[in-house]
Amino acid sequence: MLIANCEIFLFSRMKKSITILFLLFLFFLAFSQDDNLHKTWGYKGYAGGMFIHVGYIQSNKFKVVDLQGNEIEQQIKGFTYGLGGKMSIWLNRFFKVGGEGYFSTCNYGVRKNSCRIGWGGIAFDLLYPIKKWAPFIGVTLGGGRANHLIFIEKQQNNTYAAPMVHFSYPLCIINPAVGIEFLASNRISVLLKMDYMLNVYKKQNTYPHGMRLYLGVHFYQKKMG
Repeated sequence: MLIANCEIFLFSRMKKSITILFLLFLFFLAFSQDDNLHKTWGYKGYAGGMFIHVGYIQSNKFKVVDLQGNEIEQQIKGFTYGLGGKMSIWLNRFFKVGGEGYFSTCNYGVRKNSCRIGWGGIAFDLLYPIKKWAPFIGVTLGGGRANHLIFIEKQQNNTYAAPMVHFSYPLCIINPAVGIEFLASNRISVLLKMDYMLNVYKKQNTYPHGMRLYLGVHFYQKKMG
């Protein structure tokens, strides 16, 4: 009970943090509409590259049914990993817009069940350049799909069989993120970011929440003059 209460408390705090982050995004977006800055809007260059990521995710408890009609309780809990890419264009010294897409896999349980999530969407980033560094906050709006593969172990006449349960469902995501970009050269930048992806399509006990940490290398060209 104590562990469950702690998980609920932490999840509640996380939702509040995400709400604050999203409000900050809207605030900085409004700030970037300043008259002096507005004169500089237009194509200012592009950036694109690949990310790898790791994280820790956890779902609510849910049940699956084996071939004999028995309900078996499951919970996705463990490390996740994956890769993807992002392509953006600068429209202002402080603002980028583009698209990104990723897949992320989590293997969990004794039977190495699998949860694989693929997603993508339109990404908006607000940056605050400081020489070669650029801290940023952003949000991605889009969709994806979660695929689950669960192995159910059962014993029959001293032999073992492993029937599978497979199901999937669509996702509609809001994915806030914070990070920092380092302009390593005139063409290459290194990015580090952290996100927390929300599924707003509908409540799913089998959808795992959690943070992911990304490391990426991008090639870019800027025209800020």
